[in-house]
Amino acid sequence: MSKWKCSTCGWVYDPEQGDPESHIGPGTSFENLPYDWTCPICGSGKELFEPLGWAQTARFDSHKLILDDRAQQRLSDGLTIYKERFENLFRVAQQLTSSLHIGEILERIRDEARATLPHLQEVCMLVIDPEARHYTRPLHCAVEKQRINCQLCKRGRGTVNSALDQTSSAVCFLPDSEQTHGPKESLAATGFSEIVFPIFEGDKPLAVLDAIAKPGSGGLTERDFVLLKDLVELAGNVIKNARSHWIMSREKLTVDKILQHLRPFVPSTVQMIVEKNPSAPDLEKKDVDVTVLFLDVAGYTRISETQSRDKVTFIIEKYFSSFLDIICSHGGDVNETAGDGLMVIFQGDNRETALSAVKAAVEIRGKTLEINEELKDRFQPVEVNMGINSGTAAVGMNRFTGTSGTRMTFTATGPVTNLAARIASAAICGDILVGPETALRVGDHIDLHDRGLMSFKNVSNPVHVFSLVSKAPNCTPSQN
Repeated sequence: MSKWKCSTCGWVYDPEQGDPESHIGPGTSFENLPYDWTCPICGSGKELFEPLGWAQTARFDSHKLILDDRAQQRLSDGLTIYKERFENLFRVAQQLTSSLHIGEILERIRDEARATLPHLQEVCMLVIDPEARHYTRPLHCAVEKQRINCQLCKRGRGTVNSALDQTSSAVCFLPDSEQTHGPKESLAATGFSEIVFPIFEGDKPLAVLDAIAKPGSGGLTERDFVLLKDLVELAGNVIKNARSHWIMSREKLTVDKILQHLRPFVPSTVQMIVEKNPSAPDLEKKDVDVTVLFLDVAGYTRISETQSRDKVTFIIEKYFSSFLDIICSHGGDVNETAGDGLMVIFQGDNRETALSAVKAAVEIRGKTLEINEELKDRFQPVEVNMGINSGTAAVGMNRFTGTSGTRMTFTATGPVTNLAARIASAAICGDILVGPETALRVGDHIDLHDRGLMSFKNVSNPVHVFSLVSKAPNCTPSQN
């Protein structure tokens, strides 16, 4: 048994050693190798191999290499099939550049097979993936143009089912015989009446290309098999890519729907941080200058006890929805909500954020009075008390980890936030109180009204507090 050399890379096939990587045992002659076997180094087909000693049969004459007839024929055959394969795929590629529709692409690949091999009677592409309707349309029949679904005449056919039941990349059928051959078996190089190429993704069948030779044409050859195999691989890539794109699009839509429901629960600051760097958002705590506004609906307990649940929900949503528009228009971020209150954080330039917070508070107070007037014949008026404070706070993620998992909240913590909450608790009858740092930042732009020194729980020294409301309330918390 002679050795054969790959004309592309120079690798030598030794029959005594075989090709263990391709499961070719020792003692297998080159002639008995499967016809789809390829060079393990460069992937060249059998047609590009020559006997190791064939070049010695040539003779040199005046610096010219003259090949014997056998060598010339093998070289010619190898170059011809390589050229045909290239031209075959190049024609398809030229046509596909004008089409982005998967159905059109598959039909053009199928039609190219028929044009390349005129001795074919039929070439059918059957997309059998049950989910194919999501990423392509039914293919038009190449034989009966009035048929809009190529599967109608082929689905369930014995040769197709036989190919789908086998693990081979193709199944070849001899004329007038039920005998089938996989491409890795030792075959004659010609004479097949039909070749069926199944396209799988893992174990899942996606499509089938069925090529049938014309009666009396001599059947399909090894050359035909190679050319068809190239087109099948191209079609397989098209289908798999389209299917993968559909799966990813479906998953993205699912994620988008989930995010759409979760987004209202996430502070806008967190959304912006995540959008800026989705793979590694920076949510760790940092010292940031902020202005914090606390808002509280006075008498919420009384409202919830005297009104039905639906009415309480209507009242809170009516007022808070209008507050949200005002807060967002001034650059605030609703950080936390309770049944009767909000915590809002303003970040940015020191003076601008403080000014934005007090302007938002004044607008919220005016909106509250407006809604009170609108609903006066249906509900008792609502009073909203607010407290504002400015300074440096630790802004970032709080993590609470337990046996059931980790819960995270994005907030601003520290003395500045605590004092803002204490100041808000001291406001009564719709008052808006601000701490000394906020007053210092906005005093040149906003009229402030001195409320004097106030003492707060867990605050060591009295705090100088100012109001944005001209007159001091003359009611007491019990009147709320």
